[in-house]
Amino acid sequence: MIRLCTTSLWDKNATHSSYPYLTECFRNTILQWVPISIFWLILPLWLFVLNRRQIKSQSLIVSRLFINKMILTCLFIFLQLIHIINYFVPSTEVKDFVYLFTRILYLITTICILWLINYDRLKNIFSSGLLFIYWLLVLLATIPDLIDYSIKIYQQIQSLSWWIKFIAACLQFCVVLCLFIANCFAEKYNAPEATLHERPLVPEFYASFPSRILYSWVTPLILKGYRKPLTEKDCWELPMFERTATVVDQVRNYMKCWKLNTQYEKISMKKIQILDSNPLEDEHRNLLNNIDFTDLNKPKWLGVFYASLLSIVVFCQIILLRAYFHCQFLVGLRFRSAITGLIYRKSLKLSNASKQETTTGEIVNLMAIDASRFAEVTQHIHVLWSGPFQLLIALILLYREMKFSIIPGVTLLFIMIPTNLYLHRIQKKLTFKQMKIKDQRIKMMNEILNGIRVLKLYAWEVAFIRSITRIRDEELGYIRKKAILTAISNILWTFTPILVGILTFATYVLSSDTNILTADKAFVSLALFNLLRSPLVVFPNVMTNVVEARVSNKRIENFLNNEEIDEDAVDKISMDSNKYAVKIENSSFRWSNLVDDPIILKNINMQIEQGSLIAFIGMVGSGKSSILAALLGEINKVHGHVSISGTIAYVPQTAWIMNTTLKENILFGRDFDRHLYNRVIEACALKQDLDMLPANDETEIGEKGINLSGGQRQRVSLARALYSNADIFLLDDPLSAVDAHVGAHIFKNVIGPKGLLYGKTRLLVTHGISHLSKCDDIIVVSQGEIIDHGSYNDLMIRSSILQDFVNSVPTSHDEGYQRQTSDLESSKSIPTTPLELIANPFESIEHDTQQNELQPIINEIAEEKRKTIEKEFVQTGSVKLNIFFIYIRSCKLFMVGLVMIFFGLTICASLSTNIWLSKWTDTVKSKTLTNNTSSRSNQIYYMNIYSILGLIQGFLSFTMQLIQKFASYIAGRKLHWMILIGILHAPSSFFDTTPIGRIINRFSKDIDAVDSTLPNGFSQSLTVFITVIATLIILIYGSWFALIELLPLACLFIYIQRVYVSSSRQLRRLDSITRSSIYANFSETIQGLTSIRAYQAQQRFIDLSDKFMDRNQSCHLASSVANRWLGLRLEMIANLLTLFTAITAVFMRDRLTAGTVGLMITFALQITHSLNMLVRVSSDVETNIVSVERIDEYAKLKSEASWDIQSEKPPPYWPIKGNIHITNLSTRYRENLQLILKDLSIDIQSGEKIGIIGRTGSGKSSLCLSLFRIIEPTNGTIFIDNVDIQLIGLHDLRSKITIIPQDAVIFAGTIRFNIDPFSNYSDTEIWNVLELVHLKERIHMMENGLSYLLAEGGQNMSAGEKQLLCLARALLRKSKIFIFDEATAAIDMETDRLIQQTIRSRFKDATVLTIAHRLHTILDSTKILVLSNGSLQEYDEPKRLAADSNSAFAKLLSDANIHLSDIGSINLS
Repeated sequence: MIRLCTTSLWDKNATHSSYPYLTECFRNTILQWVPISIFWLILPLWLFVLNRRQIKSQSLIVSRLFINKMILTCLFIFLQLIHIINYFVPSTEVKDFVYLFTRILYLITTICILWLINYDRLKNIFSSGLLFIYWLLVLLATIPDLIDYSIKIYQQIQSLSWWIKFIAACLQFCVVLCLFIANCFAEKYNAPEATLHERPLVPEFYASFPSRILYSWVTPLILKGYRKPLTEKDCWELPMFERTATVVDQVRNYMKCWKLNTQYEKISMKKIQILDSNPLEDEHRNLLNNIDFTDLNKPKWLGVFYASLLSIVVFCQIILLRAYFHCQFLVGLRFRSAITGLIYRKSLKLSNASKQETTTGEIVNLMAIDASRFAEVTQHIHVLWSGPFQLLIALILLYREMKFSIIPGVTLLFIMIPTNLYLHRIQKKLTFKQMKIKDQRIKMMNEILNGIRVLKLYAWEVAFIRSITRIRDEELGYIRKKAILTAISNILWTFTPILVGILTFATYVLSSDTNILTADKAFVSLALFNLLRSPLVVFPNVMTNVVEARVSNKRIENFLNNEEIDEDAVDKISMDSNKYAVKIENSSFRWSNLVDDPIILKNINMQIEQGSLIAFIGMVGSGKSSILAALLGEINKVHGHVSISGTIAYVPQTAWIMNTTLKENILFGRDFDRHLYNRVIEACALKQDLDMLPANDETEIGEKGINLSGGQRQRVSLARALYSNADIFLLDDPLSAVDAHVGAHIFKNVIGPKGLLYGKTRLLVTHGISHLSKCDDIIVVSQGEIIDHGSYNDLMIRSSILQDFVNSVPTSHDEGYQRQTSDLESSKSIPTTPLELIANPFESIEHDTQQNELQPIINEIAEEKRKTIEKEFVQTGSVKLNIFFIYIRSCKLFMVGLVMIFFGLTICASLSTNIWLSKWTDTVKSKTLTNNTSSRSNQIYYMNIYSILGLIQGFLSFTMQLIQKFASYIAGRKLHWMILIGILHAPSSFFDTTPIGRIINRFSKDIDAVDSTLPNGFSQSLTVFITVIATLIILIYGSWFALIELLPLACLFIYIQRVYVSSSRQLRRLDSITRSSIYANFSETIQGLTSIRAYQAQQRFIDLSDKFMDRNQSCHLASSVANRWLGLRLEMIANLLTLFTAITAVFMRDRLTAGTVGLMITFALQITHSLNMLVRVSSDVETNIVSVERIDEYAKLKSEASWDIQSEKPPPYWPIKGNIHITNLSTRYRENLQLILKDLSIDIQSGEKIGIIGRTGSGKSSLCLSLFRIIEPTNGTIFIDNVDIQLIGLHDLRSKITIIPQDAVIFAGTIRFNIDPFSNYSDTEIWNVLELVHLKERIHMMENGLSYLLAEGGQNMSAGEKQLLCLARALLRKSKIFIFDEATAAIDMETDRLIQQTIRSRFKDATVLTIAHRLHTILDSTKILVLSNGSLQEYDEPKRLAADSNSAFAKLLSDANIHLSDIGSINLS
């Protein structure tokens, strides 16, 4: 170095100078070489990143900013050339060679920068971080020269060379300053035309580098949220490489490359960028070693310099820490996208066996909770290595202060680590068990919501509440155990730094009389103990997150390893190469690939020519639908060969309708062809229905098609198949839900020889007989085998099964009954349910169908014509204090009071401990200065008091945390109970307008927030709040001048916090709302999985799911970056407080003791982190308390009438007779709507069988619903056995009447559970009712009999079997009043006839009301009730009405080809 410089590199007296001073050699070497070295070190990495960029776009235009940068860079090069030339100009002054060397380095570097500026432009870089940092460092490097030359000029050193140097330094400073300012701006971003009307792209990608590191690009969103509530449109569009589809593809590529089918998380984990700033934290604490603010011999500028240096180090830590959290959040975002995307894609491939093992609720849990676990763990995952690294550095620095006195403390530290690992192992087991119980709870909740109508009609709510509560109690048991473990773990980590400090101080003081605990040793050590505390406090949470992520990893892995559908089970053959459209050879099938499972289709051989119409007939459960499932590849092929030639369209027996417009349901993702569309609408008899919909075919259809009748749903499903224009049509009993006239119309115009499908291959499963003669071939199926096939005429001669099948229906003409599914509805009267009438789950509209009478309703819903499902309500503004009070009351006021008491005591203990340490060190120093050495007994006295105070602080903190955990546990129990009761008390209409996914979201994510996120948030808030309050009190205690610093900073702090929270809570709400769409879409997908796979529409649904996921992720991203924005600004404020505190100590050093200053600086350093943590966790609490707000919203839903009214309880055996007396009954579905029943008066005697008929909208189902008080009367009364049902509780009423609804509801569970969920009846009684509904033999054949497990929604049963099971469920109740609403629609004629005989014989003493859908089922009724437009039209015995040629009943009989003689024949049978 001597050869390079004429002066020394460093002057030892520099720190004693009266002004800041650096030697010329230092300024020309180290100071100048640092920015150059950093530039050349980072440049290769920067170029590598530019070449690997995922954003592909055109180069930036040559802008004014670009030109200015180039000109200024050239000017800087020109200045370096002048410096070089000046070096060679002869002069009397000795010149350092290093001066020339440095200028040459600058020249080379700047020429490279000139190229880099243009290269960045070509690579579409809006702002270069490398150049920003470089010019910032160069700017800082020029300042010492300016200071030195300015002082030389000020000291009147009259030398021309100094003036030249000063002018050169000024010029260089100005140019560098301009370059730095130019690099603070970004190139202008021109949004592509395609996105002008869409949401903007995330500004981070085109913001300037300072804006990116300071998160200024988030400020417009924050301010917008402060002025008005944010909406989803305000959130940014995710860039392409952050979208779900891209991330999932990347993960799948990793999985392929590494040949792994599972544990993709571990692969993805490698993508996490390692970035940690903890060493800087060590650095700024280590600075305390060199700072003595009370040393009166050193110049004040040095103190200010150290204070500024401390602040700069903290500033760098803040910037890097925020960048780290942002990077990790993006990794977490990708984890969540990848896991959710993979789970959804896997769900579309699940085999039938896998679907039975995994319920929708369990998969929703994987998406909602398990995916989030990975997102959470990424935030602090690097603490696993940086924590020990930070501990090691802290221990090394402690050793420098305390030498071997740290050994006992370190020993204790190492003892605590395995102890906590053991506790976390236990916690992992508890978490795994808790998640399994949570799955059960969500599964049960999903079952309840899917079968809510059955629950209400059968008064099963209380029993299901008991089941849910039992599961919840078991879950809460694990939560309670986890809470205790967490509290113990936390206290061990909290106690550890305190005990380490006590042991270290005690060992240091007692090991030698010469060891004096001075302020510098005590408070540097205390700062290092706090450094120990930081990773130790975070470690338990990280370990908890890792444990939960490992549990989630196992669960996700198990799911992704589930059996997939065999895509090769069915061979796809070109249509040109084969005359057979369908071919099955020697094939057998079972529902799963388990060898123990029974074979459901045996030795199937079938060849179907292209363009033929084939009918499949057979009894319920014979295997007709299973053959179609085999052709779709939905069931496992044991052996044989199946081939299909052409594309497939599938119409399931239970229509699957999506929650979108009716038009979209028909188009099903295909392009709109108006001509084809109109032909399809006409053929499916949907024209009249569309005319009566509020917005025609643009009307939104509710979840599961709730605002369509059963027949309309089936016709929409058929229209979807027609519009697909496929080659092969699989029609699973599509005419079962439509009336005879419409059925004939559809067969003629769609299925039959002259229909739209003429020339297409049609496989028709049917229970009807009227169209069999028109089929090319009939295949007879029995017990899983094809026992016969041939034409209609041939089979009628030789097949006894077909003869029995045809003859099972009594007819008077050759046409027979034409499958009278609903003889009462003509094709001229097929309206739908307007939005206001959705509450009716069993039929279409229940009011006059004339257009003029519909008009008031249509007008009322004009503003939301197309909407059926109500948009989820988004709260705006601040979370009301009432929500906090609800949570506090749920925690119990007594428990909250105890938490507050211990909170105050903990603050007092913390203050006492630290102030006592300050007094101790001051006493030691004063005695040392007066040469009065401190006695050992005196030191022991101070040591004992300090130890006692430290232990008390730890104990109080532990007690506070434990009580808070128990209070949160109580709140979790109470809030779950509130929402459960609120949901089950809600009226039926609520479930018609609310998707199940939305409700499930509250029971999964929001309850999880109450169970884990909120308790942890409150726990952290209390801990951090204690530190903040203690810090502020100590700062004021040290100097009242702190108030002058605190007040303006506090105002700024409060303003920023208020601005942030306004946006944050709204973004949290949007996050919750958009998440509901993901789960609702997923539930819908699972329900229609067979149809989606049949139409090969998987990719479209994947794209839709990804779109919903990206919508949610954009809100989630906005919420996170808002958090970063807040954190950075609050830490800046705290950093200013640290700076002002340090400067105050410098200028008041003659008034403050060393102990007080040490205490102030130590705690001021803590507040940087603590204030940010306080606002962050308190904001997290406020944003998570939104979950309580959402739970409370559902807990306070408008309730139906009371379930039980003790004062009005009917007699225990009521009703004994079953008399029903209705007087002047009028009802409407909602206020301001017209009446659907008008002054209806009927008297039904005990044991009478009443057949209720009438056209759609006449009020049939409304009358039945009125008996259950699903619809409350506006006028009139209903008496059952002289008891006014309006006065008694709903359960007393509904438990005594039995209805068999049209839609069969099956719960996942055993057959026994489905018939008798709460074990009120014996096995013998259950077998008896199964025999009555002709299911006994079939269930005997099943494995485990009554214990045979049914899949979710009864997927492993046919539609007919499900309906018979529901019939058995009803018959078991032995009620005095029975109501049948199309209870046998999916059952073949013979079984229907046997069921009717059973009902007549077994319930001859019961009052039976039957809504007629097949006229022959009511011909033997005691009386016929004919309704018209909600009024009584006719009410008399069937023979009398039939004899009167002018009666409406007689006209209906005539239309159905039934004569008076037929009534007698039915009675005789």
